[in-house]
Amino acid sequence: MRVLLVGPGDLADEVEAALEAEQAEVVRLGEPEHEELAVALADGPWDRVTVVTRSDAVALRLALSIRREEPELPMLVTIFDHTAAEQLRAADEHVEVTSLAEIVAPSLAGPCVEEGLAALRVGEDGAVAIRTEDGTVREEPFSPRQQSTRVFGLLTSLARPYDRSAALLVYGALGILTVLVVETIGAMIAIDQGFVDALYGSAKTLASVDANQPVADGPASFKMITTVAMLVGLFFEALFTAGLVNRLIDRRLTAWVGRRSVPREHHVVVVGLGKVGLRLCQLLRAAGVRVVGVDVEEDGEYVGRAKEDGIAVVIGRGADPSLLRRLSLPRASALAAVTADDLENLSIAMTARSIAPDLRIVLRAEEAHLADQTRSFLGLGVVRDIHQIAAALLAARSTGSSAQSVLSHEDEAHLVHDGGRLERAAVLGAEDAG
Repeated sequence: MRVLLVGPGDLADEVEAALEAEQAEVVRLGEPEHEELAVALADGPWDRVTVVTRSDAVALRLALSIRREEPELPMLVTIFDHTAAEQLRAADEHVEVTSLAEIVAPSLAGPCVEEGLAALRVGEDGAVAIRTEDGTVREEPFSPRQQSTRVFGLLTSLARPYDRSAALLVYGALGILTVLVVETIGAMIAIDQGFVDALYGSAKTLASVDANQPVADGPASFKMITTVAMLVGLFFEALFTAGLVNRLIDRRLTAWVGRRSVPREHHVVVVGLGKVGLRLCQLLRAAGVRVVGVDVEEDGEYVGRAKEDGIAVVIGRGADPSLLRRLSLPRASALAAVTADDLENLSIAMTARSIAPDLRIVLRAEEAHLADQTRSFLGLGVVRDIHQIAAALLAARSTGSSAQSVLSHEDEAHLVHDGGRLERAAVLGAEDAG
């Protein structure tokens, strides 16, 4: 096979190494201008052109340049955006579109939901758990761990609200209600009022900070109780008003209740909402698993997409212990550290382990040696070398392999063929390619 590989960066380096391991003849271009690309295409014939880049805009530019020179040459392009990918597929029958995030998300999701699970996918047949056994793949329907009912989830959200404005609203409203109940019962007992009159007088006290006449003519002890109730009610009204104003004027990435409420138990915490983190959140949500995303960029592109998809997003550093405690980490099912920085993921995992020693932890890695060291010496959790996983499938599809997907088995990339047969991917590390 003669493959023209186009694209800059570490992932393209890994794909080049994987293609060479497959005995393909590879010519590599970084990020060429149209003239350089035209010269390389003219040096054919090529069996396939593979475009590997993290930028959708660059991928589209390169794909259009290739099509201008070679209208029917088979092409594999990495594009994350679903809309752009679908448009390109519809316009060109000779193009195959995938992305790093699309390839690796199932291998990250599997260990997030169950110990020892190789991968998790969601298709037309619903959520499917993928296990490896004796060199083959076994698939079975996936059902998330029994989760609490909506009523219990609502009560939990009310009892333990995540963000401060929601807490102000909840505690302010509960305080106002408590004052109303206490003063109503007190009026019925102390001055022998009926329920309606007592409730009216209590509401009047809360609304206007003014007691009705029967209270003014009542016992001194009840006047003292009413005085305290007015002062306490004023305090809780201030809390409620502050929470309400804050929720009305601030940008909200979480909700008090509903789909974007922060889950409090049996959930997965995904730290890092880049392309991989967003796709992982979407996959877990589609499989029926509760998920909350964490990112440092409030205005990040994928933070906005997560909000549109109804995913709760919390802004802050994933290595911040106070943040992880507020996310109820000890009651979570797993934490996935999937930022683009391997060392940051390591720091997040170590912090999470200190808070919840028995928590399942999944780490994204891009440097093979760091992934091996983390597995060997630290034992922090499941480590997925996403470049190795993605490069294996991209190289296989570039050389016409029958592989349908890829997963991590025994910490190595394995291609999945028809019938569930596993094949260890012939992947060299990028540092070994030369």
